Order: sequence, then structure tokens, then C-alpha cells
Amino acid sequence: MVKPWVFRTLGLSLRESGGSAEEIERAEVSVADLEPLDSTGYLLAARGLAEDKNYERALAFCKQAAELEPALPHAFADAARYAELAKDAKAMEWAAGHLLRQDWPLRNDELQRSAQDKVEALAGKLDRADAQRLRKSIASQKRRDLVIKLIWQGEADLDLKVEEPTSSVCTPLARQTIGGGTLIADSLFNGNGETYVAAEAFSGEYRITVERIWGNPLGNKAQLKIVRHQGTPQETEQLVTLKVNSTIAGPVIVKLEAGRRTETAYVPPAAAHRRIEDDGRALDNADHVLNKLRDLANPEITGFERGVQGGTISSGRTDEKPQAPRFRSKETPLIHSRVSSFVSNTMEVTAQAVLSSDRRSVKVSLTPVINTALQDKPVKVVSPVFPGSGR
Repeated sequence: MVKPWVFRTLGLSLRESGGSAEEIERAEVSVADLEPLDSTGYLLAARGLAEDKNYERALAFCKQAAELEPALPHAFADAARYAELAKDAKAMEWAAGHLLRQDWPLRNDELQRSAQDKVEALAGKLDRADAQRLRKSIASQKRRDLVIKLIWQGEADLDLKVEEPTSSVCTPLARQTIGGGTLIADSLFNGNGETYVAAEAFSGEYRITVERIWGNPLGNKAQLKIVRHQGTPQETEQLVTLKVNSTIAGPVIVKLEAGRRTETAYVPPAAAHRRIEDDGRALDNADHVLNKLRDLANPEITGFERGVQGGTISSGRTDEKPQAPRFRSKETPLIHSRVSSFVSNTMEVTAQAVLSSDRRSVKVSLTPVINTALQDKPVKVVSPVFPGSGR
């Protein structure tokens, strides 16, 4: 039977029975060979290699996984851990730099804090010149083109919605957008605030609205803190007070100039952000090894979840699973992402899937995207997908 769990089981068995390093590595690497276009296989192989302290190969597999899924943090988070163990400053600069360069819809604070901690831990082991170079490189990754923070007081729940120049909309149900925006919302430690961040944003107008889900904020007011070009000498800050007397407040129009984004972003499905969990159990415990083998050998197990699944959150820890979409009586966007170009020198196209209001069908559409920075100039649309686009 040629299945990933077979080779993962073989790797564990060889490791426990004292097999040769070459045979263990072959078994671990075979997981990636079975599905060469799946980043998960590379990450699992990297973890097996890291257990044998083969950090150089593990980092190489992480980089391959990142090539396949650059919009997910898993490869960068694992690589940062391996880079610290290997004392590899260049690999740490790559891994931690990517984690800090953008924001993530889930576990953002945890990911970025962990990356910063690993940078400092490694810098303490390097000579002074290398440590300064590493810190300087990492500090340059904290620049943000546009940050919009929604803050309110009192017992209420408000949703921040940002419509980007590409007509994509960032909401709690679509936390990442093709315009490079990410919504960080409703965390355990920030129940009265939501933040929209675009590390690299398109130039143009952003339309901000606030929707009241339940309750009433103190004084029926909320505040927007708008920061442009954060982390640069051109940084500016603007405060706007909104009256939340009805269901929808706004809109507030924000104009951004000199945005650094030049192409649409890839948006992975929300479920893809779920972390591939390490069980954290010692390999020298026979019962734990037996449980691992039972889990791995069970063909009914899908993905990487094992054991009893629950929804309880312990205190001091945020929920790492994507939140279930709230029920709405209207159509709900499921995903809006960039489509890989199959013809050179053509315009960008995005695909969007929308769940119908009766939850019985999904509508998929293709939409051309024109950079709004060019709107004051004649634009010629050339794409074989859209008839008459050459005119």
C-alpha cells in the first residue's frame, strides 16, 4: 500500500528499532515524494529530518513547502525553529523575516512574538557584528502600508469591513484578501477591537464600514485609528470617531498613496491555516510510540487530527481553529483568490466562490483585476478569457 502513513510508520519503526540514519531519512523523505505539490508532506519530512538533527535538509524542505504555500505561516514557523537549533543566521533571517513581514488571520501575535524571540535567542549566540546584522534585517520587515484599528468600549460586538481598491472586501468571514489585507479580529485578549493590516497595499481608496452585530458600544461610539506607512519616516496617524446608532456605520473613505503592492495576492482557504500539531510526546516512551503507530496506521484518519476533538479553549490561549462562519440570510463569500496565469503577458484574474443564501449551491466567478494606480491613464485589457478584451 503506497500511502503517506505507511512511510511515516516505517520511519518511526526504524527509529525505535535502531535502524540506520540513511534508511530513516529515506522513509521520512518518501512522504514528500508521494505528493510533490502538497506542502504538508515536505513539512512532515522536515520534522523527521530535524529529529535526527539534519537541520540543513529540514530547512531545505521548509523552503520547498514555502514555495508551494507562501501565504501560510507553517513553513516559516518550523524553519525558524530549525534555524535556531542549527545557529543559521541566514535561514533565520529568511524564516523570521517572512513571519514578521506580513500579518496572519490566526495566531498572529503568537507567530510574530515567537519569531522575534527566536531571533533574539540566536542573536545571543552569534558574534556582535552578525547579531547586529540579523536584528537590523528583521527590524526592516515590520513596515506596514496601511493599518486600520477599530476600538470600542462596552458590551458589544462590532465588525470591521474594508473594501479595497480591487473591490475585494476584508471581513471577519474573509480575513485575507487579494489586495494583501488581513483582518485580525475577536481574539481572547482583544474582545473590543479589530484590526485591518495591509503590509503591502494597493494605492487608491479604501472604504471602511462598521457593522453592529449585537449590543451597544459605550456612548454608541467607536473609534478608527488609521495609520499610513507605519514604520517609515512618512508615517501618519488619523483618528476618526464613528456614531454607531444603527446596524451599519460609515462609510469612511481612506486614500492611500505610494502603496507598494503591484499584483494581487494568493489567498489560501481558511482551513489551511490550521497548524500541523506536534503531539509533543517523548519518543522514548513505548506507549506513546504505540499510540503514534495506531494513529498513523488508521486509514480512516483524515489530515493530522488525532484523538478526541473538542472546542474548549484553556485560559491564556487563543483558539487556533478557524471560526465557523456566522449564519447569514444573504450570500456568503467563501474564498477570493488570485488565479495562476496560464498565458504570458495577460492581465491578472481572480476567482471567487460564493455560498448561496439557502446554503445549497456555490457560485464561482472569474474577475479581471486592473491596478488602480493606472486609472488615470488609458488601460488596454488583453486576456483570452474575456471576449473583446483586446479593444
